[in-house]
Amino acid sequence: MEYRHRCAQPRCPAAPAPDPTPCEGPHDAATLIYPHGREVAGCVHHCARLLAGLEGARVHPFVPAGSAMEVYLRARELPPFAWEIGK
Repeated sequence: MEYRHRCAQPRCPAAPAPDPTPCEGPHDAATLIYPHGREVAGCVHHCARLLAGLEGARVHPFVPAGSAMEVYLRARELPPFAWEIGK
């Protein structure tokens, strides 16, 4: 009998634990700044998902413009905590 070990892909630090979606691209594509000043780097996908639900959060100003724009555009289209409603 053959057993296959399936390793979970490590996720970026911005991926919320209850969000089942996989990362997209580099795990340091963008950095979010929480309203209280904490920073977290992550893929564009998870940064956008977090930004959609964090009032007062923003993308770090030194993130490449393309990544920052992609995070903002995606976040605009998402409801807060999108994973809770299956998005």
